[in-house]
Amino acid sequence: MDVSTPDHISLFTKFKEGDDHAFSFFYEFYINDLYAYGISLGGEKEVVKDAVQDIFLKIYFEEKDFSSIDHLKYFLLKSLKNRLYNIYKSKVVSTMTGISEDVLSFSITTTVLDRIINEEDRTIIQQQVEDLLSKLTPRQKEAIYLRFMQELEYEEIAEIMDITPHAARKLISRSLKRLRDDEQLLLICLCMLIFP
Repeated sequence: MDVSTPDHISLFTKFKEGDDHAFSFFYEFYINDLYAYGISLGGEKEVVKDAVQDIFLKIYFEEKDFSSIDHLKYFLLKSLKNRLYNIYKSKVVSTMTGISEDVLSFSITTTVLDRIINEEDRTIIQQQVEDLLSKLTPRQKEAIYLRFMQELEYEEIAEIMDITPHAARKLISRSLKRLRDDEQLLLICLCMLIFP
């Protein structure tokens, strides 16, 4: 969910003007989404927490003009990905090894199931979901996550993943096609999530 309700729009306007209350509100509003995305990118828990703090501190102390920010969630997710990439890139460089584009390898964890269903059912469904997701590459998982979990537009996904909007659409389309063979399994898993 992004800045869409009248209250959020008003707060977002205040945020863009540098209002401390609005800043605190959006920090609390997005921190869980940012943390989940950072963990899904393969970041270690403490590193992700520090990276989230870093981007909010940078915004608070260094950003003077927020007028260019139209979609806050997108801005924060992209900033977090860049920050984590830089952290892990510097770790790789400090160990004198090469770096690839996949410094962070995206994976979706199914811990959200913990709050929804009992232990026995969770174990079964978690394994089914993980088997289903294992058919996707890390980039496909990330694109699906950004589109359907974070509700970003294709243009925003393209920016975050450093691809064209057309490539983002194609990546998501191919990902969904790849999962289509196991559509019944996916529907069963989703129904169990929705109707525990």
